[in-house]
Amino acid sequence: MRVNKRTVKILALILPAVLILLFIAMNWVRITAIIRMLLLSVIFAYILTPVSELLEKRMSRPAAIIVLFCSLAAVFGLFFAFFLPRFIKEVIVLLERVPVLIQHLRRIAAEVQKALLRIGIPDGIEKHMLDYYERIEDKAAGLMAGFIDGTVGAFALLPELFIVPVLSFYFLKDREYFADVLKNLIPKERRAGVMKIAGEIHRILHQFIRGEIFIAAIVALLSAAGYTIIGLPYSLVLGLIAGALEVIPYFGPWLGAIPAILMALLQGPSKAVWAAVVVIVIQQLENGIITPRILGGEVELHPVYVILSLWVGGIFFGIAGMFFAVPAVLILRVILKHVYLSIVASS
Repeated sequence: MRVNKRTVKILALILPAVLILLFIAMNWVRITAIIRMLLLSVIFAYILTPVSELLEKRMSRPAAIIVLFCSLAAVFGLFFAFFLPRFIKEVIVLLERVPVLIQHLRRIAAEVQKALLRIGIPDGIEKHMLDYYERIEDKAAGLMAGFIDGTVGAFALLPELFIVPVLSFYFLKDREYFADVLKNLIPKERRAGVMKIAGEIHRILHQFIRGEIFIAAIVALLSAAGYTIIGLPYSLVLGLIAGALEVIPYFGPWLGAIPAILMALLQGPSKAVWAAVVVIVIQQLENGIITPRILGGEVELHPVYVILSLWVGGIFFGIAGMFFAVPAVLILRVILKHVYLSIVASS
């Protein structure tokens, strides 16, 4: 029986493809770890590129990158030596105090229930509130266990944490080479248009990332300082939470304020009022002065787009999706703009 040459060619294509898919399926965990490491290295190098370019005006590129990495190592070393132990202690103690906060909220619920009974509202409200508080308590216990497990599990990532800076060093040092590699992958007839879009995405995205990191750091410092001034416990943890959630537009600042307000309630109503004052003052400074000066108008999006992107990102990818929703929409806006302009030009 003669075998058709076309059949042989198809089998010659299918068999390697099947073997490759089997290999990927059998080693999926290792492959995702490698991809994650490469992505982290690229992102790290991408974020550090502007600082490296600034230092390169005064010294050679390798020397600038070495100075940059040594400075970052010193900062992280100081953080791990002085702030991390206190941070971990504050987080553990804070989570341990959640039951006290729940008891305080239950007393408030009981008082509210009595007031509602006096005006004739059904007594099922307290039961629903107590069930909700119990769920919060269970989630807090899960968070504490997850935090401890994550802290222990972080040591397993130490080899990766050493490899990422090494790869980032070479991505920074030879960034033109890697840019040329990516550029050569684009067909010549499409290269000019794609590079124009990539350049605009790079400019806007870089401005957005640097601005958001700077704004988050300022909000974290101001929040921690403000909470310290009013005598709120765990000010460092609460400030870092406020800074981290600041990256989420609109909702993030208020989500970051919730832990501080709840902690202040344990100290009394007046402390809660002062915590609210700190939050409002910082938000007014952030909205009126800090963000407009750092980000400017070039990366602004209409509130409808921001809210929709946060909602979609949260549904599909959770908290991580909310963090990356706005950058994704900024990239999509640039691409759609150029696609529209190309259609108009061709017509």
